[in-house]
Amino acid sequence: MICSTTCDTRRSRGLAPGVRFLIRFTCAAALGLVGSAAHAQQPAGAQPARDPVAAEALFKAARVLVEKGDDAAGCPKFEASLALNPSASTMLNIARCHERAGKLATAWQDYHRALTLNRETAGEQRRRGLEELAQKGIAALEPRLPKLRVVVSGAPAGLEVQRDGAMLPAAALGEPLPADPGAHEIRASAPGHQAETRSVALAEGETVTVELTLRPVAAGSPDKAEAKVQGATGGGVPTWAWISGAAGIALSGASIGFLIDDLSAIGALRENCREVRGGTYCEPGYDVAADNARKNRDFALFVGLGGAGLVAIGAAVVGIARSGREQDPAPAPSAVALPWIAPSGAGATLVGSF
Repeated sequence: MICSTTCDTRRSRGLAPGVRFLIRFTCAAALGLVGSAAHAQQPAGAQPARDPVAAEALFKAARVLVEKGDDAAGCPKFEASLALNPSASTMLNIARCHERAGKLATAWQDYHRALTLNRETAGEQRRRGLEELAQKGIAALEPRLPKLRVVVSGAPAGLEVQRDGAMLPAAALGEPLPADPGAHEIRASAPGHQAETRSVALAEGETVTVELTLRPVAAGSPDKAEAKVQGATGGGVPTWAWISGAAGIALSGASIGFLIDDLSAIGALRENCREVRGGTYCEPGYDVAADNARKNRDFALFVGLGGAGLVAIGAAVVGIARSGREQDPAPAPSAVALPWIAPSGAGATLVGSF
C-alpha cells in the first residue's frame, strides 16, 4: 500500500515568517511520520540488484587475495560477488573458504547449493566440471562432518526448540543434523514449563545427542510470571504510535483551519476599520467586537492545537523508529496525547509511560 500526504501552503503567502515556518514544519512532520511508517514496513534483508560486471570484478579480486593466502580479505569478496550475481563457481569458492575456516557443515551446505546453482551454468562441459568439483567436496566432508541430535522427552504442547538461536522444526527433533565443529547452544521452552538450555561442543566426525526434559512450572513461580511477560511482549510498531500519529495529524490540520479563519477575521477587520485621529473608525453596522474575538480565539487555537499536534507526531515518529530495534523484556512504552481547549488557549497533555 502506498500512502501520500500533501500540504498546500499556497494560502500561507503573505503571512508572518514565524507562522509560515510553523505551517511548513507541521507538514514536514506529517510527511516524516508517513515516511517512517513506510520505512518500518520495508522487508528486511532485501537482496541487491544483479550486477554481473561488478560481480566478475569482485570474483577476480577475491581469487588474487585467496591465492596469496589472505582469506580474511578475499572470502568476503566472494560473498559480495555471489550477492550481485549467484553462480556455481562463486559458491564453490565460498564453500572452500568455509572449509578452510573449519565450518564443515556450512561448507557442506555450500557445496549442495553450488549443485543447485550449477543448473544455470552455460556450457555442458563446464557444468559437468563444476558438478564434479562439488560432488568431490561433499564426499570429502561427509566423514568429517559433526552431527547433533536433539531429543525432548515427553514434548509438551507449544514446544519450541532453538539451536544457536535458530528455530528447529518439530520434524527435525531426533534426527542427526550436520553442524559446524565447536560450541553450540540448545534451548527448549513451552508454555507452563521451565525453559531448559544446554551447551555442547562438537568435534569432527562425531555425532552427539542432547536430551532435554521440560518440567511444569508451579503456580505463582517467578518463571511462570516471566513467561507471561515474555508472551505479552509483542514486536512491530506499537499501537499507541499509530494513534498518536493520527491524532497529531488531525490536530495539526485543525490548527491550520483555525489559522485560515484567523486570517479571514484579520482581513475583515482591515477592510471595515481604519485608524483615524483619536482612535479607530469602523463602518456603520459592522460588528467589530465579534471579528476581534474570533481573531483572538482562532489564533490561540492555532497555536495550541498546532503545538499539541507536533508533540503527538514527534512521539509517534519516535515510537515507529524504536520499533525497528531489538525489543527489551521491559513493557513496551505507551502514551496518548490528550488535547484540551480553554477560553484563553488550547494544548495537549502527553500521558503514558516511556
